Amino acid sequence: MTKRTLVLIGFLAFAVASRLFILGGTNWVNFSPIASMALFAGIYFNQKIQAISWTILAVWLSNLLLNNFLYTEYFPSFSFGFDGVHMGIFALITLLGSRLNQQKMTALNFISTNLVSGIGFFLLSNFAVWLSSDITYAKSIQGLLACYAAGIPFLKNTLASQFIFSAIFLGSFEYLKNRIPAMN
Repeated sequence: MTKRTLVLIGFLAFAVASRLFILGGTNWVNFSPIASMALFAGIYFNQKIQAISWTILAVWLSNLLLNNFLYTEYFPSFSFGFDGVHMGIFALITLLGSRLNQQKMTALNFISTNLVSGIGFFLLSNFAVWLSSDITYAKSIQGLLACYAAGIPFLKNTLASQFIFSAIFLGSFEYLKNRIPAMN
């Protein structure tokens, strides 16, 4: 395993730890480093399968820990932490990052990619809630719109964390790449 790969894995571990700390110590719903981590993995891992695999592993590990230690009121028995919908969304964000990997990072690319991943997460995850909810939301356009409306208060934290953590991850790794030749 190269030094670059070890550092990338370290960044993912930091994202998992940050998710546990943020969700364990505050009430900032949807303020999470995970989507930024997925984008970061897509940008910096050279192989898409490696980027997606590490992203899924990080999401699974953080879900496993959160569900069994922090969210025990929702998971009275052991939770294996597998959430296929969210893992699929994060895999898509990773693929978005791998597409950005082939382009020069500009302010416009940074802003647009983070907006697409944050809003995309909002749209896809709320669509999944609407689709799987038989009681809360009617299976109609009105029900879907009501589901999206109910999710709007969480969008602010999703977008804020997306930009903050992406700036931290990408800025830190670019700094390391410029200081340590083996990171290129």
